Amino acid sequence: MASNITAAPDHRPTFQEAAGELVSKVRAGSSASRLWLMIAAALALVGLVGVIGRIIDGYSDRSAWGYYAAMVSFLLSTAAAAPMVSIAPTLARASWVRPVTRVSQLFASVGVVTALMHIPLMFALPPLVEEGVRRRSIWFGAGAYTPHVWGTIAIFGLTFLGLALLWASSIPDLRAIAESGEGRRQRWAARLAMGFIGTDTQWKALRMRIGVLGSFYFLFLIFTHLVFSADFAMALVAGWKDAIFPMYHAMTGLQSGLASTIIAAYFIRRYGHLERYIELDQFWAMSKLLFATSLLWFYFFFSAFIVFWYGRSGPDQATNDLLVSGPFRWAFFATFLMSFVIPLFTLMFNPVRHSIRGPVIVSFIILGGMLLDRIRIYVAAWSTTGINDRYLREIPATRWPDIFDLMVILGTFGAAALAFILATRLIPAVSLWEIQYSRLLTRPARFIRGHALIIGKPD
Repeated sequence: MASNITAAPDHRPTFQEAAGELVSKVRAGSSASRLWLMIAAALALVGLVGVIGRIIDGYSDRSAWGYYAAMVSFLLSTAAAAPMVSIAPTLARASWVRPVTRVSQLFASVGVVTALMHIPLMFALPPLVEEGVRRRSIWFGAGAYTPHVWGTIAIFGLTFLGLALLWASSIPDLRAIAESGEGRRQRWAARLAMGFIGTDTQWKALRMRIGVLGSFYFLFLIFTHLVFSADFAMALVAGWKDAIFPMYHAMTGLQSGLASTIIAAYFIRRYGHLERYIELDQFWAMSKLLFATSLLWFYFFFSAFIVFWYGRSGPDQATNDLLVSGPFRWAFFATFLMSFVIPLFTLMFNPVRHSIRGPVIVSFIILGGMLLDRIRIYVAAWSTTGINDRYLREIPATRWPDIFDLMVILGTFGAAALAFILATRLIPAVSLWEIQYSRLLTRPARFIRGHALIIGKPD
């Protein structure tokens, strides 16, 4: 077998070429990125007007905030989950992920948008005790505003950990910018590099810092999904008791975070002209994970649904009517197709997985399914009345978005894209030190009639 492996020419960019190309793109950007930046800024401005209009409209009608809550949950389930694409494979010593680790970590910048959008929503959430009556929640015997406090701590804490992880992983690249930049860019990069010069001790500390922050980020991500899904969805529907729903909320977030990373990697590869760094192998590997998370989507959904289906109690039937077979059944069936059926019956074929456009198209479909899923859950939950009742007695009618809701939806996409693009203008979209580390650990080779990479595992 060893005799079938022979050395192959190494056409990968050298460290000097990669440093010059990646750092120069941070300085200058591209015409395409500037165009996307202006479009994103315009959409974000539209969203800001929608948020202001929703606030001026007041908090007396809780159902008016359903789409707003759905968009906050959408960001938690896409941008906030995207850094897990770099955390989990890195902990598993996967080499393929190195060119896209920075792409997934850049989504931490969108956490700022999520945290800011959470502030008005916090005032719309009703307290646990109203007129002396306590409603059901996960906070047994706690103060009336406990969900508001812990929800804010969870989202702002997750944002802080995400930005800290992005900063820690960018320190070597910031040193490269400080050494080749000029003016203000050089000064802020030198300050953020914290005196990093690449000693063995600093590299060990850097890897330990990234590992610790990544582990804490994963734990805090699950905690945030638990708190947000329980307080901003389940607790607003009388009689909705579901121990699996928070995990379903988090698991679908991992699927959508992976889809978001695939789409971002495609745009960075195409419009950033980084084809030499983000290659087919990255999309092929991520498509396999996308297929696995699509199967898990059905597992967690069915694990919760079967309890309501066979329970047949009053609260179970009312909850099922609200979320599955009631006014938002159109969103449920569309979600079922876009989040499970279509990914399953496309990604199961190797030609689709072993391509670039195939996983990207499926990722767009999955994000569409995620948006509809969050709309069916949060708009339905915020439209209910009588949250202190034993179970839901009246199924609300379908609430369609008004002008402010549409502005918020567009603005959410625009603000998220704006934060991501601005982050790429400060930090290289592809990690320079990860590329060099991968180059030192791998060597191109010919195996029989194909080509492969021989990967070393020093640690």
